[in-house]
Amino acid sequence: MSASCIGIVADDLTGGAAIAGEIARPGQPVPVIRLEKTCPLPAQTLVVETSSRYMPGAQAAARVEQAVSRLQQAGFTLLMKKIDSTLKGNVATELAAFARATAGRVVIVAACPTMQISVREGWQWKAAEKGVDVAGLVGDALGWRPDVLPLATVREGKTAVSAWFRQHASPVIVADAESQRDIQQLVDGARQAGIDGFAGVYGLGQALAGLSEPAMPPPPDGAHRLLVMSGSTSRANMAQIDWLVAQGAEAITIDVAALCGEQHRSEMARLSAAIAASRSPVVLLHTDAKNSAAVVREVCRARGWNDRDLAQALAAPFAEAVRQLPQAGLFLVGGETTGALFDLQGWQTLRVNGEFSATVSIARVPATQHPAIFTKPGAFGAETVLHDVARWLLPHL
Repeated sequence: MSASCIGIVADDLTGGAAIAGEIARPGQPVPVIRLEKTCPLPAQTLVVETSSRYMPGAQAAARVEQAVSRLQQAGFTLLMKKIDSTLKGNVATELAAFARATAGRVVIVAACPTMQISVREGWQWKAAEKGVDVAGLVGDALGWRPDVLPLATVREGKTAVSAWFRQHASPVIVADAESQRDIQQLVDGARQAGIDGFAGVYGLGQALAGLSEPAMPPPPDGAHRLLVMSGSTSRANMAQIDWLVAQGAEAITIDVAALCGEQHRSEMARLSAAIAASRSPVVLLHTDAKNSAAVVREVCRARGWNDRDLAQALAAPFAEAVRQLPQAGLFLVGGETTGALFDLQGWQTLRVNGEFSATVSIARVPATQHPAIFTKPGAFGAETVLHDVARWLLPHL
């Protein structure tokens, strides 16, 4: 196996697909493979997805260690742990597990310039607002505080970064960064110092692959419809949905209280009939998070559900839509939403061919008729991104 092949561990599908999308090139797709898929891993850059973001900590750690072990047994030496850009889920626990499993030095890059997220003095900042003490968060899980690579050293270039790593023996390092150039410099310096373990968010994959910018494949032929499915409650996604509907998409709203209660069968029948009756080229199936947030919170509170539990409940109407529209392009929004649908469909691999825009991957699921499957984390993307994808996939729109 080439030493440049990257073995990536991701805690959800859309996050893993976002990293795959920034690395994939024409003729060089990057597969996102679910941990449960037991076939031998191919000798190419790939993502192993653990679905562990909302699992109990010990279970999440075990799945990360299992994923790293599979990658190492397959011959991967350059490893990356994908984490949530806002540090949601079992971030610290999974990073500690990743560090143990790799048994080498690990550099944590929690900056995401695309989202205006930077790291300074070991703290994550969103625009001008100070956020999480990344070094402290990870240190709590490790039992000791990792060293912090200063931004001033990063700005001196990869030679200075390499020298800094040689002078500081900490097995886990949190790196300051503000820009994509910063990330590239610190990655190059770390590699020069012999470091093969990295953890971070969107932007790190591109730097590890040594690429200047992501690639967009050409639109697939023969696409006539797009089915957008969203379980995300992020404000960004609400604005994207509003824009899509304003451009003429047909919106079908899931009544979450009915779906999760005694009216489950009648709600499924209503949704199935609405999907069957739809003739619009762009169909949106969603929870109308902007107007149903309080109801959804109460449903989850009453049942003790987290985001993953809710996504599994939503998977049934999403799967029904996929069944009725087997040749439509799919746009799946939200990591737990996407994972739950894959669980129900029995899909084990997402083959990512590139990206439409930052974090919006363009992919296929083998052995399905869907001409393209787009995924994105809920909080990412411009207000127009859902409609922009529809216009790209459906030129006649």
